[in-house]
Amino acid sequence: MTVAAMKIALAQMHVVPMNPEKNLETMLNMIESARQQNAEIVVFPELCLSGYLLSDQWLNRQFCRDLMHLNAPLLEASKGLTLVFGNIYEVPATDSGGFHPNKDGRTRLYNAAYVMHDGAYAQRSESVDFLLPDGVHPKTLLPNYRFFDDQRYFFSLADVAQDFSVPVSSLAQPFLIDTSDGPIKLGVQVCEDLWCKDYRIQGESINVSKYLIQNGADLLVNISASPWTFHKNDARDRRIKFLKAEIEQADLSFVPFYYANNVGAQNNGKNIVTFDGDSSAYNRKGELVRESIKPFQQDLLVLDHQKIDKVTAQRGSSARIAQKYHAIVTGLRHIPELLGWQEPPKFVIGLSGGVDSALVAALLKQAFGADSVWTVNMPSQYNSEKTKNAAAFISEKLGVKHLVVPIESLVQEQMEVFGKLDESCPSPQWMRKLSDENIQAKIRGTSILSNIAGRYGRMFTNNGNKVEIALGYATLYGDVGGVIAPIGDLTKAEVFAMVRFLNSEIFKEEVLPETMLPDELFRFGSDDIAPSAELRDAQVDPMKFGYHCALLEAATSFKKVTAEEVMSWYLEGTLAKHLNVAEALLQRWGLKDPETFITDLEWFYEAIRKSVFKRIQAPPIILTSPSAYGFDIRESQLPQWQSPNYLALKQKVLAMDSYQERLALGGRL
Repeated sequence: MTVAAMKIALAQMHVVPMNPEKNLETMLNMIESARQQNAEIVVFPELCLSGYLLSDQWLNRQFCRDLMHLNAPLLEASKGLTLVFGNIYEVPATDSGGFHPNKDGRTRLYNAAYVMHDGAYAQRSESVDFLLPDGVHPKTLLPNYRFFDDQRYFFSLADVAQDFSVPVSSLAQPFLIDTSDGPIKLGVQVCEDLWCKDYRIQGESINVSKYLIQNGADLLVNISASPWTFHKNDARDRRIKFLKAEIEQADLSFVPFYYANNVGAQNNGKNIVTFDGDSSAYNRKGELVRESIKPFQQDLLVLDHQKIDKVTAQRGSSARIAQKYHAIVTGLRHIPELLGWQEPPKFVIGLSGGVDSALVAALLKQAFGADSVWTVNMPSQYNSEKTKNAAAFISEKLGVKHLVVPIESLVQEQMEVFGKLDESCPSPQWMRKLSDENIQAKIRGTSILSNIAGRYGRMFTNNGNKVEIALGYATLYGDVGGVIAPIGDLTKAEVFAMVRFLNSEIFKEEVLPETMLPDELFRFGSDDIAPSAELRDAQVDPMKFGYHCALLEAATSFKKVTAEEVMSWYLEGTLAKHLNVAEALLQRWGLKDPETFITDLEWFYEAIRKSVFKRIQAPPIILTSPSAYGFDIRESQLPQWQSPNYLALKQKVLAMDSYQERLALGGRL
C-alpha cells in the first residue's frame, strides 16, 4: 500500500438474521467503501453473516457449513487489505486429530472471529495447535445469562484450553499483519471477551485483552453483537478502564482498542432485541477517541491509527425515554425481516381511547407510516364519550384510517347464551361477573381484531404495558394476543413519559391527548381519561401507578429484588429511596400505613406468580429494560414459596405504628 498512515475502518453494519446473502452483499459494499477511503483494516461485527440470535438454528449443521462457504468471496475481497469479521467455524469430523465433540455430542462448533489478510488467512505470531487453523480465533467467554445462550451451542477457547490442559493465555495469540506502518500484531477478541471481569480462573479474571498483549499484540479489536440497553456505552467505557488497570498491574501497557458492533434487531421468539451500534475507538490511556454518531443506523467509521493518542471525545447522550423510543421503533421495523417479507407490514390496532393503545398507534405510525395503520374503536355500553372521542382525535391527528365497530349486540347475544347455561351450571357470583366483563375483551380481541387482521391481510398488536403483563391485568384470548407487544417492557410511568416525549419532541404538538396524562403523583382530574378497562361501570385500573412501576422495576431487575428486601427497606424507612420515588407518592397511595403496605405487597407478588400462564402465551415483547418478560425473564408455573424470614419481617412491619415514625428514628431497626 502507498497510503501515508494506517487507517482502520469499523463497519457498523445492519445485520439481517437468517439472510447470509444479504449480509454478504452489505459487507462487500462496505469493504469497497472502506477501500476507497484507504482503510487497511476493516472490522465487522460478531456473526455478521448469519445474525447472532438464531436459537436452535445453530443445531442445523448444514446451515453452519453453508455459512462457512461464504468465507470464499470475503477471502477474495481481502486482497490488498485485512478483514476481521465474525462467522461460524465447525471442526470437521474427519480432522486428523480424531472426533472432537461439542458438549452436546455434535461436531465442535465455534462462534469465531476470522482474520483474512491480502487474500489469505492470517497467520498467528506463534503457531497454535488444538484445532485452531490460521485466521480463526474462537470466542473465549460464552455468556449464559439473560437471553444469551452461547453455551448451549458453541465451544469456547477456554473449553479448548481445558480439553488439552493448556493455559488459555497460550491460545490467545495475535495475528501477523503487514501494514503501511510496518508489520503489526493484531489482537482479536469476540464480544463477551471484553466483559471478562466476572469470569474467573484460579482467582483471576479471564482477561483476554491481557493475554493478547502479553503475547505481543500492538492493537486490539473486539467484534460484537451487543444488544442495546440504556447506558450500555457507559458500562463499556468502565470495562475498558478495568482492562487497562489489570493490564498495567501485570506491568504491561494498554494498547489502542477498536470496537465494532452491529445495528438492527434480532429475536429469540419471545423478545425483540435491538442493537444500537455505538462502535468506538479507545487510545492507550483507555480514553474514548471516537464513537459512531449514528445510533441504530449503519455507519462506517474510518480512523487514522497514528492519531489515536492525540484526540479524545465525549460521549453524546440522550434521555432514557428517547433511547427507549428509538429502540422500540427499531424493533418494530424488524418485523418484515423476522417474517421474511419484502413489503412493510400492515397493522390493525384496538384503539380504546386510553393511553396504552394510543402510544402503540403512534409508534407504529412512526415505524411504518400512516398507510400501514388502521385503528378500531369497539365500544360497548360501558365506553365513555371521552374515550370514544379521544380515539377519533388520535386517529385524525396521526392521519390513519379509523373504524368504529360497536360490540354491544355481540355481547348481548353471548350473555343470552351463558344466561341459559347458568341455569344448569352453578358457579360463584364473582366468577360470573368477571366472565361477563371478559366476554367483551374476548369479542374485541378474538372476534373483531383477529378477524380484521385475517380478512384484510393485517396484523394486530398487543397493547399491554409491563405492569399489566406482570400482574395479569389482561384477558387471555382477549387483549393477550397479537403478533407483537411494542410497549410490553415499558412501565405505566414510562408510557406516560413516552407520550409526553412524542408530543413535545417528535410531533411538536398535542397528537396524543394531554387528558390521558396524570400529574407528578399520578392523579387524574375529573375531566381526564384515567386508566380503565371500561368493562363495567366506574371501573378503574387497580394498580398504584408510579409506586407499582418502581416496585416492578426492582422485582424484575437483574438482581431480582424480593418481597423480603422490600419489607426490610420499609422497616429501615428507605423504601422511597431504594425505589427512587417521592415520599409523597407513598403517602398518595396510603402506603405509610403498614397494614396497607403489606396487603398491597402480598397482592403484588402473588399476582405476578399467578399470571405466569398468561405470559407464557403472550406475543413477543420488544426489550427496553435490563430484564424483560419473554425469554429474558424465564418463568415456570410454580406454587407459592416463602422464606422462613418472610413471616418474621411481615410481623415486624405490622407491629409498626406508621412508616413516618421509622423515618423519625433515622431508619434504625
